[in-house]
Amino acid sequence: MFNEHGEFVVTRQGNILIAYIYGAWNAETAKAYKHTINQTIEPLKGKSWALISNVQQWGLCTPDCELLMVELAAECRGNSLKREAIVNNNTKSVKLELFNNHSKQNPCEFEPSRIQFQRRFLETDEQAKVWLKTEGYSLK
Repeated sequence: MFNEHGEFVVTRQGNILIAYIYGAWNAETAKAYKHTINQTIEPLKGKSWALISNVQQWGLCTPDCELLMVELAAECRGNSLKREAIVNNNTKSVKLELFNNHSKQNPCEFEPSRIQFQRRFLETDEQAKVWLKTEGYSLK
C-alpha cells in the first residue's frame, strides 16, 4: 500500500457537493475520495444532487486511479447524482478529456440512471453555481 498523492476538499451545501481537487492522484487518494464522497452524500440518499468538481489544480492521475474514478462516477449516478459541473479555467485542457473519453466508452445500456445525468465544463465556480441553480439545485 502506498501513501496518498494529491489532495481534495469535499463539502456539501444544500443538495450540491463541492469538490476541489489538487495535485497528481494515485489509487489511494481515489479510495479516500470515494469514502469521503459516500459519507458526504449519505444525507442525500434517494434525492437528486449535483456535484461541482473544481479540477483547476488537479495534475491528473495514475491509470489504476482513473479506473477507480470511473467506477465512483457510475456509483454516484446510481445514487441520484444528476448534474456535474467540471470547473477548469481552460475548458480545452487535455485533462478534461478523461471525463469525455469515459463518457463515450461507457454506454447507457447497463446504467439507466445515466440517461438523466448531465455534465458541463465551465470556467469558474460561479458559472457552475449559476448553471446548477437553473437546473433546480441549491446551495442552501
